[in-house]
Amino acid sequence: MDESDALATAAAEVWPAATELLGEGELESFASEVLVGLRALEAAARTAREAAAGPDGGGAGEDAAHEAEEAAAAARRRVAVLFAAHPPLGDRLAAEYRALVTGHERRPTEAPPGSLPYLRSLIVPVLYATDRDDASQGGGTDGGFGGGRGELRWGKALVGIPDDHRLGATEKPRRWLLRFRSSPERDVVLGGTTELTAEGFGQEARSLLDGSGPRQLLVFVHGYNVGFAAAAVRTAQIAYDLGFTGVPVLYSWPSRGGVLSYEEDANNARWTVPHFQDFLRRTLTGCGADVVHVIAHSMGNRVLTEALAGFDTTALPAGAARLGNVVLAAPDVDADVFRQVAPALVDQARRTTLYASSRDRALGMSRRLAGYPRAGQSGEGIVVVEGVDTVDATALDTGLMSHSYIGDHSSILSDVHAVLHHGTPPAGRFGLTAVGHRDGTYWEFLPRRR
Repeated sequence: MDESDALATAAAEVWPAATELLGEGELESFASEVLVGLRALEAAARTAREAAAGPDGGGAGEDAAHEAEEAAAAARRRVAVLFAAHPPLGDRLAAEYRALVTGHERRPTEAPPGSLPYLRSLIVPVLYATDRDDASQGGGTDGGFGGGRGELRWGKALVGIPDDHRLGATEKPRRWLLRFRSSPERDVVLGGTTELTAEGFGQEARSLLDGSGPRQLLVFVHGYNVGFAAAAVRTAQIAYDLGFTGVPVLYSWPSRGGVLSYEEDANNARWTVPHFQDFLRRTLTGCGADVVHVIAHSMGNRVLTEALAGFDTTALPAGAARLGNVVLAAPDVDADVFRQVAPALVDQARRTTLYASSRDRALGMSRRLAGYPRAGQSGEGIVVVEGVDTVDATALDTGLMSHSYIGDHSSILSDVHAVLHHGTPPAGRFGLTAVGHRDGTYWEFLPRRR
């Protein structure tokens, strides 16, 4: 990544902090100035590259190339000055920029089985099951799936992870960076889907597991306001960032993918439970895995907890896979209901981990709608039950809504990595400290030094 691209990418990473730091009027002015600066930077960088290569690849002369690079450097300085005028944005921009130009992006030592290099991206296969309706005939672009109810279907999606992917990020086009279309060498994108039969799903899983080490699946269950493509991308990104060498699997229930569709999503999360139980039964018995890990996010935890409350996976025939680590991320589940069903989870899983935060604004809104605290909220009413490792992530800077930290924050990903790969209990995981509670002990992240 050259210096101009690195600065533009760093600006994109720092931009969410600007939306929190600046007032509405100041933000609008700042955005306008940054956009002009980035346009100038893009033009200057393009000119510099063309001057260096020349029309026939032989260069445009040393003086012309030097002048073009000087212009590009001046454009970079102008963008940097804009951010530096609003501390601490300048410091954050500098840190992001340095990390990019020095090549500190993390890459897993191994990719998921079946992954293939393509252009400047890695194509990661994600198996999926979904009971969304078919939107392919109506011109839908979300992987061919809508937000309505349908029959349970099976398939494989291909997700591209760019070479310069950064831990915890799902890179995508940002309009203010003048990139209107997804580019596989720069963005995490859904490349396409292939429908399979239920039997074909199992065969594909076994084939991929034959090329992996441990015979393990990682199932991701998304939450409210999530479309199919976004869920597939998140599944691949989490598996990639965790260095998971088994097979990533998505269960996608019919979320409308709209902010105003909360109640409809909540109804669909209940409606999908029998389908999820069928999916889980087939996954545990028909894929050739030894262990199946599950990560559920937000409202997806309603799907998981209700399913396991009425389905004992330990009673499956001999030879079936067993549930390994169950990770409940920001669960949008009634806290008292969770306390009632928690024993069913604990009895079936090797380890159950719950991540909560008192900064989670999305769960704050859910609490106001439901009238009762959510299991993903911390504070005085934090959920502490026997057999569940509750981790309070409030001390971490988890973004504007503080809700998607399971896939966005490096400290959370590192903690899940220790759980998933080594089964390490909280007492042995870096950055956690024990907190006494009337119902037992929970754990919290130590505040990070800024």
